[in-house]
Amino acid sequence: MNITINTDIFAAVALFRAINDIRYYLNGLYLEAGAHGARLVGCDGHQLAVARIEGKYTESSIILPSSLVAAVKAKARSPKLVTLEFSDGGQQLVDRDNAKNVFVPRDITLTYGETTTTAKELDGKFPDYRRVVPAEADGTAAQFDPKLVKRIDRACSVLGYKFFAGIAHNGKSSALSVVDDSFLIVTMPFNIDPVQVAPLWVQEPLLEQELDRFAA
Repeated sequence: MNITINTDIFAAVALFRAINDIRYYLNGLYLEAGAHGARLVGCDGHQLAVARIEGKYTESSIILPSSLVAAVKAKARSPKLVTLEFSDGGQQLVDRDNAKNVFVPRDITLTYGETTTTAKELDGKFPDYRRVVPAEADGTAAQFDPKLVKRIDRACSVLGYKFFAGIAHNGKSSALSVVDDSFLIVTMPFNIDPVQVAPLWVQEPLLEQELDRFAA
């Protein structure tokens, strides 16, 4: 199967993959395809991005290794398209001596401009993105790691938007950022109970005469 993806979309999703995670499959990207289009997913366990790719494809799912993902860079003069080629179907399993199933990875060929790279698909169970994405955020306030917020802003920039998509707060559950109708981000909240009252010292004057008046 061949599938062509806009470079900016590919690079934006890649921002949300893990780097050097022991869960090796999170260091790559997940691609799911079918008759009604495809989904490209990146997830590091704290944040998840899903992009919709239009088209009609043979039913298939595959985890792209980090070596292929890292080959794509979104820059002003970068090639505009990334093409992936791999055999149809799901992960290939074979029955060996009727004893057990053995995973047989497919070759994935990535073409990016004049560069062609081939690597094996990854064996693993990628997180079910549909279970993570909230249908609607309830607006309950939450705290978020600034690094994750910055990544949302970076994705907006890579996709060509000059604005920050914002975060629809959802209390202790996954929050939602809809960049456009084909790209969304889910962010887990930061579990912290911030102090809500400022300490008194911030209002205290530093000069002696003013301190006397403040005490009075």
